[in-house]
Amino acid sequence: KKKNTRTKGSRARPLSALATELKASGVVRIDGALSPALVEELREFVDAERVQATADVKAGRCDQKARFADLVLLDKRCDLLLPLHGPPIAALQELLGEGSVLGPLLQEVVGEAGVLQELACLTSEPGSAQQPLHPDTPWTPIPSAYTAFIALQDVDVEMGPTLYLPGTQTKEAHTSFFGGDLSLGNAGVSGVRRPPIPEEFLRSREVKLGLLKAGDLALYNQQTLHCGSANESRDKVRRQFYISMKNPLAQSKLCASLRPAFRNKLTLGAMKDELAALNGRRTRVDEGGGRGLFGKLDEVDALEVRDTEGAVQIRFGDEGSQLGSEYEII
Repeated sequence: KKKNTRTKGSRARPLSALATELKASGVVRIDGALSPALVEELREFVDAERVQATADVKAGRCDQKARFADLVLLDKRCDLLLPLHGPPIAALQELLGEGSVLGPLLQEVVGEAGVLQELACLTSEPGSAQQPLHPDTPWTPIPSAYTAFIALQDVDVEMGPTLYLPGTQTKEAHTSFFGGDLSLGNAGVSGVRRPPIPEEFLRSREVKLGLLKAGDLALYNQQTLHCGSANESRDKVRRQFYISMKNPLAQSKLCASLRPAFRNKLTLGAMKDELAALNGRRTRVDEGGGRGLFGKLDEVDALEVRDTEGAVQIRFGDEGSQLGSEYEII
């Protein structure tokens, strides 16, 4: 008779309702993830940071890839990589800190060893076209990463909300999407499939629109098919702050919309510990006189900026469609 080596209490905990839904559909919504005052402050910060980053790159003070990420369909869209100071720290506190909903959910799906993969803001300006339908990562048995999109203003249909196809994070859905050849989804980092997409595939899929209110978020498995829709408004800019966490067991090559100084440096557990040490503040000084984990990484990032003569400029933050017309709102 085989000896039972299972120890008491070793049985895996059941998933929460949100984690169960995320596993089944590939996308969930969390309302009010960021407070209204912080949303407004973060939106203003992002706009100013974009101006500064654009000027730094144009003047040769900073490399393009240190401040902006590549996008699927770039015209009139911007993917700005954000620093670890000011409002982004406050946002991480509300999203991942004590009392948050997203923090425990991410711990369920990637664990405390999950790695920060993205910290950025996507901007879609009037006139931006719809992106091709795509997954961010190819199908693998273990999902590679999860992304949380947080609206920095109310999003209506005209502004080009993100479209999600729930349930398409599966091997079967990816095989069908890529015309029966799953290997096509592994051809690049992001599995963009050029049109035409089989009509029978699209007709068989539910579509949900990310019509979020300011501060709401959508968390999705990066294998879920989605795209940014066209911004057909006259004068409304859509901004969505986002973070992504990589599963430490992931084997796929992933995009990193993250400043180079921060890559592979921050686990979910380390971030939660640092946020607890900050205790609501945006900066801190540790016992050795350092600026804490986020501050130290931000110092390294500041070395990316140089003057036109090659000298380093240290700059820190202050203290303070084929998709059809049938869809649901996520």
